[in-house]
Amino acid sequence: MPCSRTYIGDAYADAFTDQLAEHRGLVGMSDSGELCKGLTDDVEVPTLSELHRQLVGEGSHRRLVYSMKFGACQDAMINFLGGYDAHLVIIEKLPNGVFADPFELQHFVERKVFLDVAVFGDTNLELPSVLSNRSAVEIHFDLRPSTLSNSNLVVDLPLHARYPPLNASGYTTVEFGSPDLFLRYRKKEIHSSSYLWVLKNLEAAPAEKAAWRIPCGNEAHIGFVSSITFLSAVVCSMSIVLATLIF
Repeated sequence: MPCSRTYIGDAYADAFTDQLAEHRGLVGMSDSGELCKGLTDDVEVPTLSELHRQLVGEGSHRRLVYSMKFGACQDAMINFLGGYDAHLVIIEKLPNGVFADPFELQHFVERKVFLDVAVFGDTNLELPSVLSNRSAVEIHFDLRPSTLSNSNLVVDLPLHARYPPLNASGYTTVEFGSPDLFLRYRKKEIHSSSYLWVLKNLEAAPAEKAAWRIPCGNEAHIGFVSSITFLSAVVCSMSIVLATLIF
C-alpha cells in the first residue's frame, strides 16, 4: 500500500465512481512505486477486535456512527501509542444518493475532531441523485490515550441525502457497504517532515449493513404540486407588477 501519500485514496479516486466501486476496493490494490520498504519491525500492532456502525438521526441529514474496540488489553494499546504516532484511517464508500459536505468536514478538522479529511469522487453538492456519481470519504483520526476509553473509540461522520427520484412509496432506500479501515503509524523519533508511514490493513469483519430510507416525492402528486406552484408563481408575479405600477 502507498505510505508516502497524504491520502490513501488519492491514488484510487477512480475506484469510487460509477460501477467501479462495486467491484474494486483499496485492500486489493497496490502501487509498487510507493510501497513502504524497510519500515516494518517486530512491534505488536493493535488489532481491531470489534466494529459496529449505525445511522443516527432522521430525514435527509444523519450521522454514521462507528464504534470500535482495539485489542483485548488496554495496556498494550497505551504502550504502543507511547512509542508510535498512530492514525486511524476510515474510508467509507458512499452509496449513490448520499454525500458528505467537504466544507462541513473541514470544520471538524479545524475543531480538532478529525486530524484530516478528504472527499473523493463527485463533490457537486447541488446535483440530484439521478445526475450524480458515487463518492467516498477518507477520515484520519489521531489515536492518543486521551481519545480512547478502555481501548474503545467512537467516530461520527455527518452525511446528507441528495434529492432522490420520485417514488410512489414516498421513500427510497440506500445501503452502505463495509468501510475500509487502516492503521497508519511511525516511530515518534522520526522527523515530522517525513511522510513515510507503515500502513496496516485492520481487516475488520464486515460491518452491519446500514440502510437509509430517504424521503422523496410521490409521483402521484406531480399534477397537484405543479398546479399550486404555477398558480403561486403567477400570483406573486402579478403582485410585483401591480406594486410597481401603483408605487
